[in-house]
Amino acid sequence: MRLLLLLAILLPLAACKPALKPDLPSPDKIVAPTIVTVERLVYVPIPANLTRPEPIAEGAIAQCFDVAAQRRAALQRANSKLGQIGHIQGTEVKP
Repeated sequence: MRLLLLLAILLPLAACKPALKPDLPSPDKIVAPTIVTVERLVYVPIPANLTRPEPIAEGAIAQCFDVAAQRRAALQRANSKLGQIGHIQGTEVKP
């Protein structure tokens, strides 16, 4: 009985293909290495003073004209910062 069980286990294992490492390819099939150029994009850093948020003016109803003037000035400063950022973007980084 043990012999039959041993044969039942060993017979399928004997039919398995042995795990051998394949031989190296012949020298005529080896591919020569080629040089590959990789482009690396580096972004221009934006100065911190251009990314700082503008303060929003607030006040009472009686000060509405002053608050409106302060908000307009803040909007003009923000647009000026965006213009400066636009001039910086797209330029090459200097090493």
